[in-house]
Amino acid sequence: MDGRASRIETGPGETPPGDEGLPGIDHLRVLVVDDNRVNRQLLMALLERGGLHHIATAEDGNDGLAKLASFKPDLVLLDLMMPNMDGYEMCQRLRADPACQDLPVLVQSSLNRSEDRARAFQVGATDYVSKPINANELVSRVKIHLQNRALVGSLQMYRQRTAAELDLARAMQERLLPQPAQLDRVRETLGIDMQAVFAPSSELGGDFWDMRRDGQGRLVIWLGDFSGHGVGAALNTFRLHAILRQFDFTNFDPVAFLAAANRRLCPLLPRGQFATMLAGVIDTQTNRFIYASAGWTPPLAWAPGAAQPERGESCGLPLGMSPLASHDGRELPLGPGGRLLLYSDAAVELPINDHAVLDEAGLMEVVAGCMAETDGARFLDRLVAELSAKGSFDDDLTALVLTRSP
Repeated sequence: MDGRASRIETGPGETPPGDEGLPGIDHLRVLVVDDNRVNRQLLMALLERGGLHHIATAEDGNDGLAKLASFKPDLVLLDLMMPNMDGYEMCQRLRADPACQDLPVLVQSSLNRSEDRARAFQVGATDYVSKPINANELVSRVKIHLQNRALVGSLQMYRQRTAAELDLARAMQERLLPQPAQLDRVRETLGIDMQAVFAPSSELGGDFWDMRRDGQGRLVIWLGDFSGHGVGAALNTFRLHAILRQFDFTNFDPVAFLAAANRRLCPLLPRGQFATMLAGVIDTQTNRFIYASAGWTPPLAWAPGAAQPERGESCGLPLGMSPLASHDGRELPLGPGGRLLLYSDAAVELPINDHAVLDEAGLMEVVAGCMAETDGARFLDRLVAELSAKGSFDDDLTALVLTRSP
């Protein structure tokens, strides 16, 4: 302060504005820091007339900093010229506290030189009001900053709540996937090692996969990928997962499985939504992987010592597009020691530059370079690492590697 009380100007018949049109700020707190007692009283009265009733005062910068922790203001109305600690130093120290990084600081001062204003903003002031103070202008600016503070607070609470809900939904989605104990049982009973990666492109994804044993003890696998990603796609995965778990697996037939899934999905999905899917069964007696595809990517299989994987077929309409869609059965050899790779289209649609994606031929080349890895987990880690080195995935990635014991 300048050592004297400031004049506060109002026009003829004017009163400071009230709370009209600005709900939700009357509970917010204002800390007035000014070394002049008369000024503090005038500013308090002015703010109270404007509808703000949670106001505390401080005599200088030291007193103001001490009251930050106890009063927890939503805005600081700060005089620059004060003894002991001036407004510049208080503002600078305030901004050094992470908890006060976003706290609005409205400076009021009779220093009107451009360098004084620049210095105030350099130390962290949010706004600057020149003395003599206009009552309407001051209250209006205080309210604008408080309203912004309230809106930002509401947005932060919304984002925190949304993030927590998305975390819960993602955990639920991951619990739908086969768990490590299930994979261990498959390895022990069927001699099939299974390694999987599931990486949504956003908090939630439209990819999923599952497995079970059919009535003959064979390993049944299915993978799906709903159009889009995010909450809508994730809800569709929950829906289809519940539907598929109700099917009869006594004598599994991939073609009949896809036909039944398609009939159930067609009336449920909105127009324009669909799911690509692959369903198959590993028959260890005949050393075959028998499958049917609804627009899913071609499976890749190879025997020990092979130089290149054998590519299966991708055919058939995706699920949900037409109740009359049909799907054909296919098969790939998968003998002892053989390996099978199933993957979502994120692997072949991986952008590698501004004009091209990796495509099937590029993926085959990457897979061939990793085939020397005899351990399924190391193979998958290397495959994902080499794909990631070529570009950034912009879609949900699911990859499943199955290795039969020699």
